[in-house]
Amino acid sequence: MNDSHELDALLTRAAAAAAAGRIDEAVEGYQRALVLAPANARLHHNIGVALSRRGDLAGAESHLLEAERLDPTSPVSSLAVGHLCFNAGRMGDAARAFERALRRAPDSFEASCNLGLSLQALGESARALPMLAHARERLPSAEVLFRAHFEALQALGRIEEADQAFLAFEAAAAPSAWLAATGLFWARTSVHAELEAKYLAMAASLEYALPDLRWLSKIMQSIQYFDVTREQMARLYRRYDALMQQLAGSAVATREASAGHDGRLRVGYLSNDFRRHVMGELILRLFSSHDRGRFEIFAYSLLPEAAEDALTARIRSCCDCYINIAALSDSAAAERIARDGLDLLVDLASHTPQARPGILLRKPAAVIVAHLGDHGSIGLRQVDFKVTDALADLPDADRYQIEMPLAMQGCVMPFRRVTPAPADPGGRARLQIPADAVVFGVFAAAIKLSTRGLGLWRRIIESVPHAYLALSPFTKAELVRCSRRLRAAGVPADRIIVIQPSADDAVNRARYRYVDILLDTLPYTGGDSTVAALDMGVPVVTRAGERQAERIGLSLLSQLGVTDTVASSDDEYVAIACRLATDVAWRCSLSARIVEGITASGIADFERYTRRLEDAFERALALKHSDRPRRGPQAAGGPPAASRQNGS
Repeated sequence: MNDSHELDALLTRAAAAAAAGRIDEAVEGYQRALVLAPANARLHHNIGVALSRRGDLAGAESHLLEAERLDPTSPVSSLAVGHLCFNAGRMGDAARAFERALRRAPDSFEASCNLGLSLQALGESARALPMLAHARERLPSAEVLFRAHFEALQALGRIEEADQAFLAFEAAAAPSAWLAATGLFWARTSVHAELEAKYLAMAASLEYALPDLRWLSKIMQSIQYFDVTREQMARLYRRYDALMQQLAGSAVATREASAGHDGRLRVGYLSNDFRRHVMGELILRLFSSHDRGRFEIFAYSLLPEAAEDALTARIRSCCDCYINIAALSDSAAAERIARDGLDLLVDLASHTPQARPGILLRKPAAVIVAHLGDHGSIGLRQVDFKVTDALADLPDADRYQIEMPLAMQGCVMPFRRVTPAPADPGGRARLQIPADAVVFGVFAAAIKLSTRGLGLWRRIIESVPHAYLALSPFTKAELVRCSRRLRAAGVPADRIIVIQPSADDAVNRARYRYVDILLDTLPYTGGDSTVAALDMGVPVVTRAGERQAERIGLSLLSQLGVTDTVASSDDEYVAIACRLATDVAWRCSLSARIVEGITASGIADFERYTRRLEDAFERALALKHSDRPRRGPQAAGGPPAASRQNGS
């Protein structure tokens, strides 16, 4: 047989093996053929595709790039490289490959469409939008295309276009985890509040499967901002945990025995906020306050190295070991953490963007504690405890979450004091605030502006003729969203004031001088915004509920001994706000008591906060090592929780 016939026979057999799913046989056949025709572009392409099916992505990419080089006119291998990189999360490489394909075939819909998707994933919305819009004209019902197109419109501040696009798409879209996750956020941040109920019902009724885990995680974060019961949250936690356990199998990181040799406990912190951010500032103060004679501190960063900044360097200098694991897979990251032989790992990310619960799933430390990521819990049995306090959760909270509550002394929310910028006597006049105005601050993102809360604020404005609502969003898009929601809820535009925020902490803290009263959001109460108002002596009206997300205001005010403005009903919330607006003497008295309470309570003492948190960590280790049984959440009406000592 001559070389040509032998090559044809090898290619035929290899192709048949590939079609039958016998990938190893196909790869072997193509490799033998490659000896006979090393410059055959089609052969390099075929072996690249076969290797990718076998999981050898590096080998696949090498052959596909060689096929590109050997045939500079065909877009086929460029497209294959683009898909391989896109699926591996290498969006920059994917975009470059699809650009090469588009240069080779300017009319290629596949190249244009996928380039748009890659660019949007990279955050290059302006370049992505025309390609995505064109692709949607051909495939209007494709969810992945709509998703990217919708996100591009929002990123570019084209809010009304995004709203119209979503309305047109969702009317005919089948229920899905993505639609529920996106619909919840969209309905809350648009003027179409009437659709919140639709997406809450969808989120509660879907039968989630493994491919839905990403979107279920987003639902579990955003649904905290809605009026849902603890029973409804518990069902989502249970479903999430069950799916994650399927994903885990036996994938447990190999933990070293505690590597400490000096008697100190090894505590690691996992976060995506080791940077200039409110959480980053809190972490810096916490790390600076840890008792380094008792604790060895490790930081595991989920923040891409390119996003690290000056605060990152300060945080790095305050811990014993700082490791950036952002580029590692969940499995590799867990193994890296496990090698340090931690006694306890603290997750500070929960279900926030860039969180990595898949790392926790592999149990890289014997004890894992969730803290501060958000006011909800993670819903994962590998996480042993969720930090709380005596008031932030009700005594039966363990019935409704997977993690056991771990109550620390004092308030679970750290109290971050900031020295404000010097007073500006003419500031209110420049903001065109009338001299007799009472300004209610609603310093929150649109996701916190619930339909119920907006209705209460409208009642307050209607009851107090000289009252104004002050917004202070950090982006133009947020200003548009918040303003539209307020107006749609019946708050007149001429009763809305905008106070410009700043990148300077001192200037931001000084904003609260223009506010007479802070209206806490509900059901999800404020955290750092509530602390900031109290730090400036501004009374805060809060509505206490059942979940931790509804009780942080209660916990903070209780620590100060100023609970006069804690409401137990919506009507009481309105009544307290109206009284504060009209009873100046009472308002001034409360302000003085808040200022006195900060000093008297020691709530802003980070050393004391850290000691209390350290005590909670040691108690978590003791409870875990005593092999006390743990329970997941129970259905409503189940047997009472077993008696336990959570601390106070």
